[in-house]
Amino acid sequence: MGEVTAAVVAGALSPRDGLRVITTRSRLMARLSGQGAMALLELDPDGAAELVAEHPQLTLAVYASPRQTVVAGPPEQVDAVIGAVAARDRLARRIEVDVASHHPIIDPVLPELRAALADLAPRRPSIPIITTTGAAPTFDADYWAANLRNPVRFTQAVAEAGAEHGTFVEVSPHPVLTYAISDTLADVHHHSLGTLARDTDDTLTFHTNRNAAHTVAPPATDHPGGPAPVLPSTPWQHTRHWVTPADRPAAAGAAPAPGTLLGARIDLAATAAWLWQANLAPETKPYPGCHRLHGVDVVPLSVLLQTLSAAAREAGAAAVSDVRFEHPIVVDRPRAIQVLATDESVTVSSRAASDAPWVRHAGGLPVSSAPDGAEPAGAPAGEAETRSTTELFQQWGVEGQPFPWSIDALRHTPGGVVADISLAEPAEPSVVALLDAAVHAARLVDRDNPRLLVPSAVKSLWLATTVNDRRAVAEMRRLPGATGEVVVDLVVRTPDGAMCADVRSLRYTDVESGSAAGAHDSDPASLSHAIDWHPWHADGDAAAAPGPLAVVGGDGADATGLADRLAAAGYAPAGLAEARYVVYLAGPAAGDADIEGAARLASQVTDLVRELAGRGEDDPVTLWILTRGVREAGSGEALRHSGLWGLAGVIGAEHPELWGGLVDLAAGDHPGDRAVRLTEALSHPARRILALRDDEYLSAAMVPVAGEPVRGPLRCRPDAAYLITGGMGALGLLMAGWLADRGARRLVLAGRTPLPPRRDWDGSDDPAARHKVTAIRDLERRGVSVDAVTLDVGSPGAVRELLARRDRDGAPPIRGVIHAAGITDSRLLTETAQDTLRRVMWPKIAGAQALHLAFPPGRLDFFFLTASAGTVFGVPGQGAYAAANAYLDCLARSRHRQGCHALSLDWVAWEGLGFAADAAITIGELERLGSRPVSPGEAFAAWDYVARHDVAQAVIAPMTSADTGGRRTPAPATAWSGWTGAALLRELETALRTVLARELRLTEAELESDRPFAELGLNSVMAMSIRREVEQFAGMQLSATMLWNHPTIASLSAFLAKKIAPQTDSTQETEETATPADSVLDALFDSVESA
Repeated sequence: MGEVTAAVVAGALSPRDGLRVITTRSRLMARLSGQGAMALLELDPDGAAELVAEHPQLTLAVYASPRQTVVAGPPEQVDAVIGAVAARDRLARRIEVDVASHHPIIDPVLPELRAALADLAPRRPSIPIITTTGAAPTFDADYWAANLRNPVRFTQAVAEAGAEHGTFVEVSPHPVLTYAISDTLADVHHHSLGTLARDTDDTLTFHTNRNAAHTVAPPATDHPGGPAPVLPSTPWQHTRHWVTPADRPAAAGAAPAPGTLLGARIDLAATAAWLWQANLAPETKPYPGCHRLHGVDVVPLSVLLQTLSAAAREAGAAAVSDVRFEHPIVVDRPRAIQVLATDESVTVSSRAASDAPWVRHAGGLPVSSAPDGAEPAGAPAGEAETRSTTELFQQWGVEGQPFPWSIDALRHTPGGVVADISLAEPAEPSVVALLDAAVHAARLVDRDNPRLLVPSAVKSLWLATTVNDRRAVAEMRRLPGATGEVVVDLVVRTPDGAMCADVRSLRYTDVESGSAAGAHDSDPASLSHAIDWHPWHADGDAAAAPGPLAVVGGDGADATGLADRLAAAGYAPAGLAEARYVVYLAGPAAGDADIEGAARLASQVTDLVRELAGRGEDDPVTLWILTRGVREAGSGEALRHSGLWGLAGVIGAEHPELWGGLVDLAAGDHPGDRAVRLTEALSHPARRILALRDDEYLSAAMVPVAGEPVRGPLRCRPDAAYLITGGMGALGLLMAGWLADRGARRLVLAGRTPLPPRRDWDGSDDPAARHKVTAIRDLERRGVSVDAVTLDVGSPGAVRELLARRDRDGAPPIRGVIHAAGITDSRLLTETAQDTLRRVMWPKIAGAQALHLAFPPGRLDFFFLTASAGTVFGVPGQGAYAAANAYLDCLARSRHRQGCHALSLDWVAWEGLGFAADAAITIGELERLGSRPVSPGEAFAAWDYVARHDVAQAVIAPMTSADTGGRRTPAPATAWSGWTGAALLRELETALRTVLARELRLTEAELESDRPFAELGLNSVMAMSIRREVEQFAGMQLSATMLWNHPTIASLSAFLAKKIAPQTDSTQETEETATPADSVLDALFDSVESA
């Protein structure tokens, strides 16, 4: 068609005749539809000619460039050539046409073409034309017949043009010939450019390219005579370019007073409030030493307690009760500290920059009377501590001393600990320094516990104002506490009996070792990631040959059409049991509620994974999933398909051996129409999510959330209410406090479990209920009205009734929603039943849909959905949960494209909170991916940051690795290339025995080669840790079910040996794995289900 256009532009044909040539040719070619195919090959003309000689029905149709040619012929012959060239590791792909031009197939229509164009009236062109037909350019009927039948000599035409010209302009909607031109003129100085480009502004692109053409070889231009016009002078823009120093909070106040965080007193108009503001920096710490938790310097507990006590005393109180420690204060950069005391509360808050939100670290309730004086313990002397306390603290991850004290003697009594403490000379007697020694000694009541414990609460606190002695006795008595807690009563007296400190029910809480006790304080921008899409190209590995293929799922027409098209490309239809490739086509799910459609599709895929995973290693299969429109989230079908995106990552984590990837087609695309491009993915497994748009593959990657904010910091309206589903859980209550910090004064906290009646709050024996009551009372002391409701958020009727009840009561409208409801049930996909899928997916998917319907776009100031980064990373055992969270991501994108402030937050685990409180597997997987849990302070700072930017989905994850594109396979610790046979097996057994002994807490001698792992006490947490270590020394990515499928050292060694050196004899492995005892596997799966 391009040559016809050239003939018209050059004046060789009239526009009318040019249209006749195109329409006649198109009409005749339509008769031949489906009778041929064409393929682009990375072969020079000689190589292509040799290949064509082996396939007599093919012709060399196009000389595209010195290294690329196009062949034409019957589809089966074209596909055979594609396979042969791809096997050489060279480019070979079909061109999306169904007629073989420049081939004898079109001979039957040539006589009619000549007859129809016999009356053409070609003229001598006014502009020279270089033809690609190879014949003299007569432009009559015979010429156009030859143009259709003969090879296209594009390379020859470009070379001829390049002898006289240096600039080539491709007139097209998007440049496709740039490579061919540059390849042809590789040794000639030239410039090749287009006119337009896909997904760009046409006017800007055209004029930019036009100017580029002139700068390469500007044409000779005759300038008109006469005076040149006077151009205006350059105007001064008056733009300021002075460097403005970063706003440091140091300007906000003076250095804190010694031993406290109290800074300069600020007079307030309110008579019943006292405010102090200070600048805390590494060089202005109010204590002489340091206090590090796993290497992170934080303000010590003693200083926080002294600060609360001193501030309460200034407000007229005698003591402080109900103290809660929310976030540690990290001393790594300057930050403004505010201490606020009122008749109702005393709080300590900070922020690292003037435009950052305030973060509350600690708070309590001022009380007018001091606690009753504690009597001396009067216990016998007890057992003296013989171990170095410094070594104990170091084992727990506590380093340094804030103040110069020493523990001179330490005695363990039946109920606690008694410590003789003293301050080193020349330190002055100090209440806070003696208190610091005492709270360190209090940890020793649980001296054999290796965990890092950090303070979480104090029931009551009284401190003396002064002390006259450097010495004191600290008496600690342990009290009953919840699992993972150490609760201590603490009294400090000087030798003369004077009371120095009385601390009741000081609670230490278990925190994951290595997490710095929530003391991370990363820059929110470094934690915040958006999802961006970049072109994806198959890697350079040899393409997998076509093979038997099964298409499952979908409706009949789509599945049949796709199977037929793929069959034409060499993928013969097969049953599921015989298929080498399996493509699951997500169906339309028309008429289904979102939860029903999503659960049904997820169930179909998990059933499929279960069946495919049962195939032996000598019967491999690759699974692909096709969805539609999920990336843009523009339809109900896309929402129902979106759960499969979450399952995709989990399949890749649990079964990398069968995972091919997921391809998201555009909404409305028929899969069969994309069969040619799908063959490229089938032959090169991406093992990730791809989107196929405009015939180009795109791959998702995490990128930093950057750019200018589009909105200010979140501020809640005092006259509105805000709903949090899951609001009575650990995370929900923290989120309630976060909204209160941002001005919310009316909160609706929805949960599944009702609170006891308020009259019974003080007498409840349920620790969970007490925790909720304490948090609600804390909110109420801050002036927040809390409506705690029992709600099945997945029921649209229940949500409507809640809103109707609030309307009847005249309650303020709800202007913001945080959907934080959810449950988990960690199971491998092969063990996940349909009822489990629906039960886990219900609160998130049905709940989100009910809220979406109750609060349509335009009704809310914000719509926040709390999801999981496991959906992006892929975490074993989280299939149902990942599917539910992927739906939330898609719903947020759907509302965002309608102009709403909708945001799905994909969190990594929160330290010690929510579902991550015992999620050792999740934390281990994060370490494997180069990440870690976030502290609540980091999480909320990142939330504030991303909420100001124009994103619909944010992944909140500290990444210690630059790899954000997918799962990583570590480099092997041992070079295995030189190992084979029995020596390889022995070396692998030795390495495995070392790993297993460490994880199972056994000696290597106790690990028999043929003893099942389950009998050795293996559980799912250990299994994931062992898998990570095996991947490290073997240098390959392994299935999450590796230890289940190879349940002894001997069988696992044989399996790894076969992977490393396929020629290794696998007889041993076959014998070991052929007849595993059912009881062994049952025990293993029981351990997974109970984890």
